Amino acid sequence: SHTHLANGKEREILPWLRLSAELDPHRIETYTVAAYWLRQDLGKAKEAEAFLREGLMANPASYEILLDLGRLYDENYHDAARAGNVWEAALRRWLQQESGKSEPDLAALGQITVRLAQLEESEGHGAKAIELLELALARKASPRPEPLEEHVRALRLKQAGQR
Repeated sequence: SHTHLANGKEREILPWLRLSAELDPHRIETYTVAAYWLRQDLGKAKEAEAFLREGLMANPASYEILLDLGRLYDENYHDAARAGNVWEAALRRWLQQESGKSEPDLAALGQITVRLAQLEESEGHGAKAIELLELALARKASPRPEPLEEHVRALRLKQAGQR
């Protein structure tokens, strides 16, 4: 029978994800999926962090793992500064790896830039937030650019009012 992973059944998949990581340590999705289940559904942020760090050791250039590690710092540890540093590293790696591709991972770029922009805005760095959102818009990283464009306009108006 078909069942969904819920109500504690999530932990049944974790040994398989561990085995997958051992068999193919360069399969990035294994680390991000396992970390998601650990931190979101099982409330085991420290174990999720350890698994992501293990994945980062095997895949030091992975912007995907850094994106998830930043989420963990932001959402689970509420450490915005650390999350921002990790997301900045993710953005640098994304730019190094994906910029020249004919089909870059725009979804990841959108997530990284929007999260960084939110942090910059919350710190009162509107110009940096605008720069990040414009990067996402220039690369067409959002399937729906209108909300980002509107947010950039609002940030510009806010900055003009502060001058």
